[in-house]
Amino acid sequence: MPGRGSGRLMDLVAEELNGVGARSVVVDEDDYSYTIVADVKGSLGRLVLKVSADSSAIPRSRIIDLLIMHRVFNAKPILVGESRRNEELQDGVLYEQSGIPQLTPKTLGDLLRGKPIMMKNEGGVTKVKIKGWLLRELRLRHGLSLGDIAELLSVSRKSVYEYERGSIDVSVEKAQLLIELFGENIVDGWGLEVKDPDQRIRERRVEINHVLNLKVKESYLLAHTHGKYAAITSNGSVLLGDEHSREAEEVSNILGAQYLRIH
Repeated sequence: MPGRGSGRLMDLVAEELNGVGARSVVVDEDDYSYTIVADVKGSLGRLVLKVSADSSAIPRSRIIDLLIMHRVFNAKPILVGESRRNEELQDGVLYEQSGIPQLTPKTLGDLLRGKPIMMKNEGGVTKVKIKGWLLRELRLRHGLSLGDIAELLSVSRKSVYEYERGSIDVSVEKAQLLIELFGENIVDGWGLEVKDPDQRIRERRVEINHVLNLKVKESYLLAHTHGKYAAITSNGSVLLGDEHSREAEEVSNILGAQYLRIH
């Protein structure tokens, strides 16, 4: 069973998912790479959540499982917790661990209810993403040059140019100065992007040619899930296991996949 702290967090997350009418399966054992698998209406879609009080304690093998599920089932992996490496996570901020989005339970709840995440912590620095096209439009509308904005923010003209292109992010303090200058919110929300998943799951790639007359296009070895393999076939995605498991079938169903027994 999950530890006491993780169990409390799992209840909070399950309550948030129920509140938005998501289909979900809560896994009672802590041995799996995920704690909750869910299908949320709207843009979030399928989620594989690992709930842990301290996400830095999640082993690499479980991280790889989550990345494989992202690849095969098009499910967004999210780590949900309150701390990592003795650092308390802040609400309303997007973090990242091993390329996987990391959120507090409250931030996840806000996201489920349609509230975008406006801040991201990278390397201990909190940044925001600005709408570069809007910054340029407002600058020109007010008759300001790149140099004028650069002077206000104490940055180079090139940095302002890159802000407008959307190629670099802005500190919270600088974004606030721009909002005060133009009187409009130019901050954009962050998406739940997964970084470089293909490179890290390559070590788990295995060759399975056919499963029950289905041609297998890609297949991966799983370490701590309801199945032994995850595969993309000629008839969609499948989770392959060697045991009859109702929970495995429920997990597969939420992931939009089939659960097939192999011997």
